[in-house]
Amino acid sequence: MDFKKAIPEIEKKIHYTFKDKSLLTQAFTRSSFCNEHRAVGRKEYISNEVLEFFGDSVLSTAIISMMLKEKTERYEHGIYTGLDEGDFSNIRSKLSDKRNLSRSMATLGLQKYLRMGEGDAKLGIENEPSVMEDLFESIVGAVYIDCGMDIARVIKVVSGMLDVSAYFSGEAAPIQSYKNALQEWCADKKHRLPTPVYKTVSESGPDHKRIYERAVYIGDRAVATGKGKNQKLADAAAAEAALEILKSESVKAAPVSLEALTKLKNYAAQNKSPSPEFRDLGETPSSNANSREYIIECRCMGKSASATGRSKQEARALAAEKLLSELMPKKVYAKPAKKAKPTEKKPLSVKKPLSEKKQIHKNAKKSEKCPSPKKQSYQHKKHL
Repeated sequence: MDFKKAIPEIEKKIHYTFKDKSLLTQAFTRSSFCNEHRAVGRKEYISNEVLEFFGDSVLSTAIISMMLKEKTERYEHGIYTGLDEGDFSNIRSKLSDKRNLSRSMATLGLQKYLRMGEGDAKLGIENEPSVMEDLFESIVGAVYIDCGMDIARVIKVVSGMLDVSAYFSGEAAPIQSYKNALQEWCADKKHRLPTPVYKTVSESGPDHKRIYERAVYIGDRAVATGKGKNQKLADAAAAEAALEILKSESVKAAPVSLEALTKLKNYAAQNKSPSPEFRDLGETPSSNANSREYIIECRCMGKSASATGRSKQEARALAAEKLLSELMPKKVYAKPAKKAKPTEKKPLSVKKPLSEKKQIHKNAKKSEKCPSPKKQSYQHKKHL
């Protein structure tokens, strides 16, 4: 794909024309693309990771600026607002939520212009929610630098890509944080679990691109871990993973679906093909914090199938079962029939022993039919 030809279309969709086109190009360049081209001696390509880092902070500033404009008023004693700190925090969480950002990129169709390595392209990672979220933040960072750090100009771009008015008017569907959802799950009467506690496991990466790993504990059990650019994002990732684990434990997938995962892997090995690959396609439109529905795509031997489930594990199993039914002949992949009840065998009839007189009579008849060899030879000689 010639990215230069795609630039006018991208600028039209985000309602911003770049003065420096190289910033827009960099915003759409993943590290895998740079690594492949460095291998052949070209070092001028730089990934969008730095722009993503700037864009993350700029997006928060833009959202706060919009909240100040829409929900506050200046008066002689300072600012007046009918909302409290929790309300503002909820609005900010809704707007900057990764599902919201990735949904925006998918609606605009900007992920198809990503420049990536061949390996990423084969896996189709451009449709991963986390990848689309990174792209959104990279675009915001590029616009901020290109417009001379004019936050008012950034707000126009962000407002065009996100449906900001719906969130301020309260018309947008509620987006509950994973931490709150996990806490409600544990407090539910059906489960009655201790309150989740989050602890730092490790910190890695340079100062400008720190990665935090946090674990969520429920009682003495470390249920799951999560990573993020800051502790808040790491906690959210850990809470999301913990919710999935707890729900999969409470709702077991059907045995046939679980069998399909193993059968598909074995079938691929028999045909000397790579093991099946699974791709997370996000959540269904009807999914919410209390009732998640995940979409997983399964790819194997040149074919693919997708399925939805109440947990990612269940969705993976159902997708594998669906793909297996397409790959294997119907006679080979038939659901096991119910075993018929074994028929009761009738006991063999035992013959009653003959009485003494009947046995003598029977033996006499046999001797008449079959004369002994000595008698036969004697009669033969006499005749001669």
